[in-house]
Formats: sequence, C-alpha cells, structure tokens
Amino acid sequence: MTFKTEIFDIARAVAVQNLDWTFSSGGHFVNKSLKYTELIVSPGFTFNNAPSCVVQPFAAIKNKMVVRLCKEVIGRDPFWTLSIKHQLESDRYRGPNSVQHIYPDRTAVPSTRGEPSIWPTSFITKEEVPEYLQSVLNDGIVFIKKYFNLESEDALLRHLPVSFQWMDKGVGNTGEMGSFYEGMDGVTHCLAAIVLGNFEFVERYCSEEFKTRTPKRKQDLEKIVAALPELKRRFAETGKVV
Repeated sequence: MTFKTEIFDIARAVAVQNLDWTFSSGGHFVNKSLKYTELIVSPGFTFNNAPSCVVQPFAAIKNKMVVRLCKEVIGRDPFWTLSIKHQLESDRYRGPNSVQHIYPDRTAVPSTRGEPSIWPTSFITKEEVPEYLQSVLNDGIVFIKKYFNLESEDALLRHLPVSFQWMDKGVGNTGEMGSFYEGMDGVTHCLAAIVLGNFEFVERYCSEEFKTRTPKRKQDLEKIVAALPELKRRFAETGKVV
C-alpha cells in the first residue's frame, strides 16, 4: 500500500463521520447535498516528495450552471468556481508552526550531514492526520459559509465575493484587500453574471475602465464576448443561457 493510499483511506474515514461529506478520488472533501452547487474542502495534497506529502488547504464551491457555461463557451471544465485558501483566513495555516508536511512516522525524516534530525513543528505523522483533516474540514466549512450565500442559486451567484483580506504580513503585503476580480476569478464573475442575465457586467468588466492588478484573461474574455449575442438570445427567449 502506498503512502498516498494510506492517507486517502484516512481521509475517507474522516469524511464518513461528517454528514453529507465524502472524500473523492481527486483528493478533496466534497458535499453534494445542494442540487445546484458542490461544496469542496481540500487538504491540497501533493505527493511528489516521497516519503512525505505537502498540504495546502483550501475551500471552494463548484456551481453546476457556471461549469456548464464555462465548458460551452471557453471549452474547459473548471476544477471549481471560486476558492478560498485556508492560509488567508487563519493563523493555524501559515507561518513556521503551521502544518506543511505529513510523514509516515518520525523516523522517515532524513537527518542532515549524518546528525540526528530535529522534528520541525510544521511536520506531522500519519497518526496525527485524522485530527488534522477534521480541523481542515471544519475550518473549510466555516470559510464557505463566510464567503458564499447558499440560501439559493440566485443568491449564491448574485452575491459572489468580490474581495478578501490578505492575512499574510510579508514584504509588500501589509493586510490590504485582495480581489476576486483577478485572473480566472474575474472570468468566473462574468460567467455567473451571464447566468443571471446581467450581460452589462460582462461588457463593463471587459472594458478598459474596469481596472485589475493583474492582466485579464484576454483569450477567455474574447470567447465570452463572441458568445454574448447567442446567450442574450437564449435568455430573452427562455430566461436561461444553459
């Protein structure tokens, strides 16, 4: 049995203890209790550094209408609609004392120059994984409820978050607000607006007057703009775009 298999088995056991949550083969906790949107809490496993794995937790939603529209217009299936990194929300997930690596046991940590290794505070062993994963899931649920209105699909898409507080106080980042209008998040806002029939937002976001810190995803936006006449026709006739 590989270390990845062992960790995934532990994650599945944790998921079983939480109503409506499962653990997917892709490495995420998933809740499909809502008909219109999947809730996702991921430990962010990376298994490229045997015998350990790296964790970078995040929480996310995956709205089915936005996914369908993204597939049709842009030509790809997004992993999620919007995501929230745990490290931006809590001290427990950033800094030298936050969990960053999981090892099978303490003996698996290599020594340096033949000297006994010192167990870093950012490492945990397999035995500690159940408690850690439960905390990741619990916190992820809190972050989802903080940022997303799950009362209805209309409420969710109409009130997608537009900003978040940078918690990292590193160089060049002193706690200013981050934006959900950057990169693919901005494209997601456009797709959500289209689902709601708010085509004016798309045109405004694509304009030079709508400023972002990073370059907009021009190719994706060009595909969206090209599809607008057909999408407007559908919405006018049926009240839906997909």
